[in-house]
Amino acid sequence: METPDFKRVIRGYDPEAVDQAWAETDRQLSEANAAHKELRLQINSLREQNAESGNRLKNYEQMEKDLRDALLSAQRIANQVKNEASKQADELIQSARNESETLLSEATRISESMELDVETKLIEKRMEVLQLEQQIKSFADQKAQLQTQVDQAIRYLEMAKEVFIFDIPSNADQQV
Repeated sequence: METPDFKRVIRGYDPEAVDQAWAETDRQLSEANAAHKELRLQINSLREQNAESGNRLKNYEQMEKDLRDALLSAQRIANQVKNEASKQADELIQSARNESETLLSEATRISESMELDVETKLIEKRMEVLQLEQQIKSFADQKAQLQTQVDQAIRYLEMAKEVFIFDIPSNADQQV
């Protein structure tokens, strides 16, 4: 606002110029008050927006903190689950190894036992075959002896037959 420049008149300032100046000043003051009021409203609105934004920011910051906490908690839980799963997997693997070693040991023992049984039975069967071969040889020798005896007996019978056939007619001649 400017300082009004009043003309001097004999009895002071020109009343018309003073009234105009006051009217202009009053108008400028009214405009300034209106502008000031508008700016105050804008400032209050901006303060409310700022407070609202601050509240939202606090909410967002709280949400960020909650999310960070949740993420950290989830990471801890995930690590615990991973560690537990790894531990269980190691235990299962070790258990499976132990069981497979036990089964392999048992299978080897059974296999060795069966091999020993098979070898024992094979030896027994070979012994039986040898005994049977000896019996067969013995039977063959007995057959040969019996055949020889049969052949001798046949020869004796043939000789006896010849002797008997020749002796019968001579005895018959004597009785007649």
